[in-house]
Parts: sequence; C-alpha cells; structure tokens
Amino acid sequence: MKKFRYLLYKDYLLLRRDVAGLMLMFLMPSVLVILMTLLQQSTFHAITDASVPLLLVNNDQGELGRTIDKELGSSGIFRVDRQINGKTLSLEELEKEVASSRYTLGIYIPENTTIGIQRNVARYVLAAFSGEEVLPLLDSVGFTIFVDPTAKASFYTAIMSTLKERTQKIEFEYILKEISRQVKEISPIPISTEGISGQQVYIDIRDARLKGKNMIPTPVQHNVPAWSLFAVFFIVISLSGSIIRERQDGSFFRLLTMPCSYTDYLLSKAIVFTVVALIQFALIFLIGVFICPLLGLDSLHLGSSPFALVVLTFSSAVAAIGYGVAIGNIADTYHQSSVFGAISIVIMAAIGGVWIPTYIMSEPMKKIGMFSPMRWGLSGFMEVFLQDAGLKAVLPESGMMLLFGIVCFAIAVTFNYRRRLDV
Repeated sequence: MKKFRYLLYKDYLLLRRDVAGLMLMFLMPSVLVILMTLLQQSTFHAITDASVPLLLVNNDQGELGRTIDKELGSSGIFRVDRQINGKTLSLEELEKEVASSRYTLGIYIPENTTIGIQRNVARYVLAAFSGEEVLPLLDSVGFTIFVDPTAKASFYTAIMSTLKERTQKIEFEYILKEISRQVKEISPIPISTEGISGQQVYIDIRDARLKGKNMIPTPVQHNVPAWSLFAVFFIVISLSGSIIRERQDGSFFRLLTMPCSYTDYLLSKAIVFTVVALIQFALIFLIGVFICPLLGLDSLHLGSSPFALVVLTFSSAVAAIGYGVAIGNIADTYHQSSVFGAISIVIMAAIGGVWIPTYIMSEPMKKIGMFSPMRWGLSGFMEVFLQDAGLKAVLPESGMMLLFGIVCFAIAVTFNYRRRLDV
C-alpha cells in the first residue's frame, strides 16, 4: 500500500509539472464550450425565433387595414416597418425596396379595401335574403405582396403559408362581423356572432417521442456534454505521453525494481487521471449552469438523476483513460502518440456528434458515428438532460464505454508484455 501511495504521488507530480497539458485539459474545453455555444445560439434563434423584416404600406383607412397592421406587428414573426425616413412609399417604391433585399417581404394595402369588402358583403347578404341563386358580381378586393427574389424556396413557402394563414383569419373574422352588421339592418330579429371565430378546431401540437430517441437539444444542452467528452478524451495526449517518457528515460524499469507490478503502475495513472476527468466534467457543467446564463444563454438543466450523471461521467473517464493507456503502450515515441491521439480524437468527435449534432447528419454518417465512444457518452447525456432519464436508461451507453475502456486496458497490458519479451 505504501508503494502504491508513492506511485500516486509520482503521477501527481508529473501531472502538476505538465503545465501545457493542464491548460489543454482545462482551459481549451472551457473556451470551446462558451465560444461554440455562443456561435450556435445565434443560428438556433435564427431558425426558431425568426424575425422577418417586413415593409408594410397601409393606405386603407378602414378596419381591415388596421387589423392586418395590428396582427402582423403582434405576431412575433415579422419586424414591421411602415415608413422609410418618415415617408410612406408608393407601390413602385415598395417593390424597389424589396427587390434590393433590404426587406424580405413587402405588403401594399390599397385605399378603400375595407369599403370594397363592405360593398361585397352587402351585395351578398341582399342576394341571399332575396333568394337569388346566382351570386352578385363582386368588386375585386386585394392587396399586393412582394417577396425578396433571393429568398430560398423553402423559406418562401414557410413565410407565405404563415402570412396567408394570418390574413385569412383576419378576413374571415371581419367578413363574419360585417355579415352580422348587414343582416341586423334588414332583419327585425337581432343576431350575434360573438364567440364565433375561425379557430373552432383546437390542434394539439406536441413533440413526438420514441423511447431511446433524442429531441433537438439547445446549443447549451448539446455543447456542454459534447465538449466535456472532447476534453476528457484529450487526456490521451498527456497520459500516453507520460507513459512513453517514463519508458524512454528508464524510470519505468526502475519502478519495476521496487518491486512494483505493472498493474499497480497502470492503476496509479488511472486513478490520478480519473480525478482529472471528473474535475473537467464538474468544471464544464458548472460553466453551463452558472456562466452561460451570464452571457445571455440558457442555463443547463442537469436532469433529475444525479446517479445517472455520476455513472456516465465515470464510464466516460474510464473509456478515455483506457484509450490513452493503450496508445501509450502501442506508440514507440511521444510524437507518434501525440499525433495519432489528437487525430483519432478529432475523428471520434467529428463522427460522434461533438461538432455537428447528430440529428442533422445524414443516415450513413449516423451509422458510422455509432462506433465512436463520444457518441455513446453524448447519447447518454442527451437522455439525462432532455428526457430526465434515470440510471437504468443510461446503463447501455455506460456499459459500452466501460467495456471500451477495459478492452483498451487489456490491449495495453498485451503490448507491454510483448515489448518486455522483445527487450
């Protein structure tokens, strides 16, 4: 036991003296979490909380024009401007502004639009009460919408669908109200249309969930666990480098004369770097909970199962440390271990969903990503953060990472045994 304590102290001293490695393990992921979250937050809001610039010219002095103006302004979808430099534009000037891409949409409501609808409704009501089967000739009433020619087809379809839905709702409610007013003028029996609207059917929209499937995470929910895993796996460079340096300067063979078993040697390094990995997770999670809100981002919700988080973080650390130990025993030089370790970790991160969320990957890339340990860990964290999953739900991902770490340890022991035989 005393020899093991000395081994732990030795690895602690080696780690403390590796200033560059410590900065790589703590400073780099902290900066990356904040930077990548801020970058993705703007894109996330651009998709979910779009504010489309719209130029509205309302020449109608009636109720319909005022209602359309009010509805567009309160929709939360459009950023409505009504004048430019204090001037109300003509139809040609409005078209020019939209064609120059200064506005995505332009709406022109001509004069007497409300009066035109009132006349049409009056003719329709009179024809209905007189028993005429042929509808009367109605005046053409409408307004003009200009669309930025550079807008994508998908964007155009979505915006026009939203705009048509809102204008048709306004039109229906106004026509119903006008019919009621016209009928009151010719009918001795009072009628009321209060409470009647175009929203008679309530549509309940929910997120469809399948067991084990993830919802779309926010930038904070994605980046905090993703870059935590990336930071933990970057331990590989310091850990493998430590093993190779000790083997090259002869200190490893001197340790074996204590006598010290190779199992004790690996276990000492595993414990020290496991503590480092857990500190990394704690630091980055604290950044997500407390620092991100100060930067205008969402606060990270850690779920309702601390045991699931502990198991995931520990199994992630075991996987990363096992991988680092394997590289340290396979590589012959520090240069080999650092280059291979860095490149392999970057590849794991790329296919595992650290850089690009898996839900926007193609199906072939999703299948390839299933071979990345970072994908296993990220999937487990998503279940905890998004679905409040418990310990039982993350056992498959945790088990795969633990198995990966154990296999890597076994590979390390095998290569060390062969190397000692060669010597």
